[in-house]
Amino acid sequence: MAGIDLIHLRKTYLMGTKRVTVLDGLDLSIPENAITVVLGKSGCGKTTLLRLIAGLESPDSGEICLPGNRKTAFVFQEPRLLPWLNVRDNVQFPLNRSSIRPEETRNMLETVGLSGTERALPHQLSGGMQQRVALARALLYHPTLILMDEPFAALDHFTRVDMQHALLDIRRKTQASILFVTHSIDEALTLGDTLVILSGGLIRARFDLSAPHPRDLLSDDLIVLRRRIVAGLEETIPYALSED
Repeated sequence: MAGIDLIHLRKTYLMGTKRVTVLDGLDLSIPENAITVVLGKSGCGKTTLLRLIAGLESPDSGEICLPGNRKTAFVFQEPRLLPWLNVRDNVQFPLNRSSIRPEETRNMLETVGLSGTERALPHQLSGGMQQRVALARALLYHPTLILMDEPFAALDHFTRVDMQHALLDIRRKTQASILFVTHSIDEALTLGDTLVILSGGLIRARFDLSAPHPRDLLSDDLIVLRRRIVAGLEETIPYALSED
């Protein structure tokens, strides 16, 4: 699958009598077969960017160049499981279940560390396990592009670290392109092959990380990079407001 190019994307929303500019001519190239992390403060437009790429919303102007053979899956902040369906049926729900082999679902649950949970209901699972079900549901679609909207933000530290490691393992096995948004610098440094900072509706910085996984966040190189990222995030540029 070829990469993705976002060209001069602009997106505004009407809030009362004010028009808020969320993306203001954003340009970004997203490489294939890599994890690209979009880092920014809450409310900076990260989710809007994902929704535009997924086709859930349309930009006011600009161009989204996507490969024609793409298959896109979206993993949201919440697992969004149907409470009356068990794990197996939740994983298979968006697909034509008659075309899915039982062993394929079992293998996918094993991939995300949920072997033996096929008959469990969502309320019987921990938050981390529920998010693993959501990830298995996305992977069973065999996507070439996975959009992830802060999927681990609500998890405790230890579960979050486990999920990050699981995602890196899945990335190695599937070779899918992943666009992951977060406001956590440590998460960005842990996961990203490419890291971009979004602020004021534009990409303010881009970093290509060559350090292999798993990464030591206390290494000298990553400590220096972390300081550069913090400095970049502190240069906050507010949304542009205008009368409608």
